[in-house]
Amino acid sequence: MSKSTAPKINTTRKFPDGLASAHSLLLNAKNGVKGNHKGTRYAIPAFNVTTFQAINSALSAFDMLGSSGILAFSNSALKSFGGGDPIFGVDLVTNYIEQWAKRLKVKVAIHLDHGDYISESGKKVVQACALRFTSLMADNSTDHKNERAMPLKDNIQLTREVVNMAHPLGLSVEGELGVLAGEEDEDTKSDHSTYTNPEELEQFLLETGVLMLAPTIGTMHGPNKGKPGTKVKLNIQLSHELLKLADSINPEILFVAHGASTLYPEVVQFAVNNLEGHASQQKWKDFVGTDWDQIEGLIGAGFSKINTDTENRQTYVAALIGALKKDSAKIDIRHYDKATTEAVTQSYIKKLIMAGSYGVWHEPKIDVNKFKFDLGIDLATATGTK
Repeated sequence: MSKSTAPKINTTRKFPDGLASAHSLLLNAKNGVKGNHKGTRYAIPAFNVTTFQAINSALSAFDMLGSSGILAFSNSALKSFGGGDPIFGVDLVTNYIEQWAKRLKVKVAIHLDHGDYISESGKKVVQACALRFTSLMADNSTDHKNERAMPLKDNIQLTREVVNMAHPLGLSVEGELGVLAGEEDEDTKSDHSTYTNPEELEQFLLETGVLMLAPTIGTMHGPNKGKPGTKVKLNIQLSHELLKLADSINPEILFVAHGASTLYPEVVQFAVNNLEGHASQQKWKDFVGTDWDQIEGLIGAGFSKINTDTENRQTYVAALIGALKKDSAKIDIRHYDKATTEAVTQSYIKKLIMAGSYGVWHEPKIDVNKFKFDLGIDLATATGTK
């Protein structure tokens, strides 16, 4: 088996206080490293954030639990932050997170999610993120213009260009091989999936030099990952085969589960209870997520990064529905901001605990065994800090 000729990642790069490359954080997770101890492997949830409110919630959760954190931004999120200009959005969110992160005693990665090096606009965003973020995803797996999978040769060439640019700067690069179905926003939309081919995987890893890979093994983007009443089935056997192959090429290659949002029954029930008589009540009942035991199986196999978005969006909306039903006459916006921010913080804390990503940089400030995820109570009560 030949070795990759891609440039090695610059591990001596010093990022601003509180920031780190996603690869360094994930390598610790894969090896079970917390502080000076090595134990059971865990995963780091990558939280897709679309508002400053969500950034605040995530950073608060990282701080409470002493967790490694990954804040992920899609192209559409950066456009939203930047008032239509994603490059301005890159600078805005980076400056904001840098100021926040240096106050904390944890490490956080700022990650571009589903960045493409296909379109000219996509290239500009990737290049801007290479200068400000600490991690990039080069998702060149889908030719959205022609609605088909990108030919392997083109995916490899485009992804390698990003690796050549990013690795010398100390940024890890995540590639994708295969097509993932589902939709969360305009940048993650496909009506079909294709599993990652093991033979193509070897060629992709060797020729691109990526250290992070998102294989397609049955996960889906969005809130409807199947028909109501069905259970999502991931291809765990294929996952093990792909991981074994990647390890034989380079044990520092890390796997990422996209579309890994689970469904919080307590959130759905909270929304359903507060939507009595509304037509959208049935839509909430019909949401289908990936059961946690499936994601847990991926973590046990060696997946180190699990991308989550839908469950946190659902938590926000459910909390807002509840706050409006309880008192829709409040005209102080901060009242609703507090209710939704605290709810999303609970959602982040729950997922970090589930994934085992706590006590990494310091002992948790809360008792993780007594944490109660409940949208009917405030954050202080949920965390036992009241």
